[in-house]
Amino acid sequence: MTETAARAVEPAARVLRWRFAENDRAQTERETEGMVKVVTGKSGRVLGASILGAGAGDLILPWALAISQKLKIGAMANLVVPYPTRGEASKRAAGSYYTAALFSARTRRLVRLLARFG
Repeated sequence: MTETAARAVEPAARVLRWRFAENDRAQTERETEGMVKVVTGKSGRVLGASILGAGAGDLILPWALAISQKLKIGAMANLVVPYPTRGEASKRAAGSYYTAALFSARTRRLVRLLARFG
């Protein structure tokens, strides 16, 4: 599902992106053009994915599985992938789903509170 199609069905859809320029393998091979783009629903279910760049055809397979099995983004974020590979870009895109919650003001307050206890 594309971003536009997902938003028509689920207005709260989120779009996650990870550029190949931020991937160590792509940098090593000097092929940094491209990105992973993932669309998730409000509940975190993977609705669609697109990959542009070198090796995109090989990298889309896990996303096709996630979509067909109605997996949530956490399943992709928890994958253990070899390093350094382009596949890590998919894992990083998936992990970015949690960035806002992990670095929110609420989380920082909770960490400060817990730090007082030990």
